[in-house]
Amino acid sequence: MGRRSIAHIRREEFAHAAFEVLALHGMQGTTLQRVADHTGASKASVLHYFSNKQNLIETALRQSNATLRKEAVAMMNIATTPWERFYAIIEANFSPTTFQPEIAHGWIAMCAEVPHVAQFQRIQTVIYSRLHCNLFTALLATGIDRTAADSGAETISLLIDGLWLRCGLQIGGLNRQEATAQIERVVETLFGKSAERQSAKTKMTALAAALTSRAQ
Repeated sequence: MGRRSIAHIRREEFAHAAFEVLALHGMQGTTLQRVADHTGASKASVLHYFSNKQNLIETALRQSNATLRKEAVAMMNIATTPWERFYAIIEANFSPTTFQPEIAHGWIAMCAEVPHVAQFQRIQTVIYSRLHCNLFTALLATGIDRTAADSGAETISLLIDGLWLRCGLQIGGLNRQEATAQIERVVETLFGKSAERQSAKTKMTALAAALTSRAQ
């Protein structure tokens, strides 16, 4: 893999800073000047890479989702059974590197703009579609019928959104252990108890912890 260009690095830095400013000040309080101040750069430097605030926030949204997707892919590449692939998706969505109140604040601020900004709508639609497809494929491969797999994927994806919302809005946030415990209660209600599933959950939880500690 070749070296990244300075322009690519700077765009990533400004997008990351935009997400942090968004988490601190909300959409209305996020300005190009604040993003510039956050990075120690000038507003002109930000404008050199992004023509306006909307383009910058759009890049920040794509970048934040790319981080989650990268973790999900890494986990799914390790998984060897359908239930392991299912829990790889769950672990990635509640990774300790991303499932934090500060990041949830930024996500909530951006989601509030989705009904009003076409670019955000397209990105969010892709995110939801990919999550549903990954969950559906994993669940279908466990041997359940298509209707149950589709319904289960929809229920779990909605629960994931709700837990991220609670993480951002609840005073003190919501930790990943509490979040994944809620997921497991729903999964058990939907699909019953299973030694195979529990073994897959235990394995993927341990692998996720190992990957996270290695990345830190």
